[in-house]
Amino acid sequence: MLARSRLTGRLFAGERVRSFGLVAILAVVWIIFQFLTAGLFLSPRNLTVLSVQVAISAILAAGIVMIMVPGHIDLSIGATVSFSAIIAAVAMTNFHFSIWPAIVATLLVAAVIGVWHGIWVALMRVPAFIVTLATLLALRGASLLITSGRTIAPSDTITFISDYSLSPLASGVVLAALWAGIVGLSIREQRARLAAGMEASFLSLVGIPAVIAGALCLAAIAIAFSYRGMPLPVAVLLAVVAVISFQLRYTRFGRHLYAIGGNPEAANLAGINIRWHSFWVFVAMGVLYGVAGLIFVARLDSAPPNGATGLELNVIAAAVIGGTSLLGGVGRVLGAVLGALLMETLNNGMSLMNLPSYYQQITIGFVLLIAVYLDIRARGRG
Repeated sequence: MLARSRLTGRLFAGERVRSFGLVAILAVVWIIFQFLTAGLFLSPRNLTVLSVQVAISAILAAGIVMIMVPGHIDLSIGATVSFSAIIAAVAMTNFHFSIWPAIVATLLVAAVIGVWHGIWVALMRVPAFIVTLATLLALRGASLLITSGRTIAPSDTITFISDYSLSPLASGVVLAALWAGIVGLSIREQRARLAAGMEASFLSLVGIPAVIAGALCLAAIAIAFSYRGMPLPVAVLLAVVAVISFQLRYTRFGRHLYAIGGNPEAANLAGINIRWHSFWVFVAMGVLYGVAGLIFVARLDSAPPNGATGLELNVIAAAVIGGTSLLGGVGRVLGAVLGALLMETLNNGMSLMNLPSYYQQITIGFVLLIAVYLDIRARGRG
């Protein structure tokens, strides 16, 4: 038991180091783009735009960590997000729903998709790769059927989801609370490791994360006060990250997911209900489809039938770049969010430089390839 705890401790320590490395890489990339764009990249306006751009992929990246840690995959993300956006638009235009009933309807439909995935993967024991690929194909067809191949424009009221911003003061309170939560949980983890007889350096477990998180929060507060406050999608993203991170790291359910991904046979012998856990992670992911779909339709103020094409690849790439293993058992929400931020940073920076989109795709392809290679090498050393 102690050996397994030490192994888990080393894995989480490695993930933490990788997160610190991603922060350093992001800092270097941001400085480079600041020079290449003549100071435009780090302007408060562009950083606010970037934060809204990253919200959709980062929310889904946090969700895909839940899916990948127990050893599953989800190829339907782009199709389900687009379909959720279409549901919101149809509810408002064809059925004249007001904004809140449309939001509820969208989240319910998305959750049903998650339940559908959970039934086939957990109960029918069909590989998630096949189930979600089938959903991708089916929902792309259903989207064309519902829209008759035309883009649907919902009521303008839905744009508040992407346009609304918390006041600068409220933004500061939210970020301060987030920092306090990170420090509190880090202290809790350090004490738990000491109690279990594991190595637990205060500097690496509490001090460095507190300083880095504090610096990022202060930078975000400065941007919020100098521009228009924290955009609502970013506040939603922070809430999603906080909930999923806590669930994975500090609850029995989360620990069981890591155990399932690390060694399914051992987890089963230990009495962990693998099918039950698999079912619920897909249901949770279904809700996130709806959340991302609402932000997507609000940003575009429209719901195209082929929207979010390729989004699933960007989300999976973000998770892998952030340290989530394609083999299961390893993954951290913070790393996935940083991976999503890195990818959107590359897109945003190259767009400001007026580079063609194919350069962005080539760059992201190479970044993903390198990330997978490093993951395989790390597993080989383990």
